[in-house]
Amino acid sequence: MRGIFSVLTWRDILFAACLAYVITYMIRSVVRRLAARRKEIFLVRPIDTAEAYERCKELFPIENVTFRGRQFQRGMQVKITTMQKNTIEGELVGVNRLNLICIRTQNQIIAHQMEKIEEIAVIE
Repeated sequence: MRGIFSVLTWRDILFAACLAYVITYMIRSVVRRLAARRKEIFLVRPIDTAEAYERCKELFPIENVTFRGRQFQRGMQVKITTMQKNTIEGELVGVNRLNLICIRTQNQIIAHQMEKIEEIAVIE
């Protein structure tokens, strides 16, 4: 192995280093351009709340939720307390088969795991 490297001159090593730098620079340039194109694909647009609500109804089709013996239905105003002691107040949208519950607040639509909920209460 040493015999192979002993044949190289300092010019060969310098040329190899420069060539490696140029190749690395070209690869990084291509990756940056591809990333810039991907950013252009995902445009943020204002969401129609009615459209988003209808989509949530499709994603969370189960209308009735049973939690610790109490029944809750789609459209009810509920207050949910999570295990992290966060409180979510809003309208119950529904539940899906993966045991995720969806709640629509004034400015958000939140999906949360049923297993991580401590309490659900009706807001009157």
